[in-house]
Amino acid sequence: MPTTKPLLGPRAAGAYAVVLALVSAGAALVAAVLLVQGLIRDAADVWVDLSDRVRLDLDDRLDLPEGATLLGNLIPVRLHVPDLPLGLRLLAQSGDVVLFLAIATGALALAQVLRTVRTGRPFARRNPTWLAVVAVAVVAGGILAPVLREAAAVAALEHLGVLSDGSRFTVVTSFSLAPVALAVVILGVAEAFRRGAAMAADVDGLV
Repeated sequence: MPTTKPLLGPRAAGAYAVVLALVSAGAALVAAVLLVQGLIRDAADVWVDLSDRVRLDLDDRLDLPEGATLLGNLIPVRLHVPDLPLGLRLLAQSGDVVLFLAIATGALALAQVLRTVRTGRPFARRNPTWLAVVAVAVVAGGILAPVLREAAAVAALEHLGVLSDGSRFTVVTSFSLAPVALAVVILGVAEAFRRGAAMAADVDGLV
């Protein structure tokens, strides 16, 4: 009787677990560096958008051929803001810090799951919890981090005194359902793992 080849064998699972652990360590290191930068630097960079008026001025200055124009009403740019107080510097770094911490946490949790796959225990008791951690990390990195970046941009523009109706800069609030949808899928997988672990425990009890 032919055997079905596994989609992820023990050796591959172990290798991916090591890679994810390295990614987790690297992301955590980047988050720490960003946090230190917020503490020691007297300035910060934030993402803002050029207003419609500035975009139209750019169209004129570029002397584009007839019919050619810059696409999009807003143009994202990175704005360097000097002489920021500590609180605003930390806020400016918080979005990227949360993103890299989310990557570190999610990668480490997935590495734990893959280690159990390598040892032939895919329905280990803690795997549903690790997958739930991955879902939280996805939401934190995909939703919380952008919100913090936008809050930092608004605070920086207010600090410069250039946030007004006629300003050359603006901040666009964005929200994506993709991280939420992905988190729901991951939670569904976590529930499947939980039920699989319960069934495995029942079978072990009957043996």
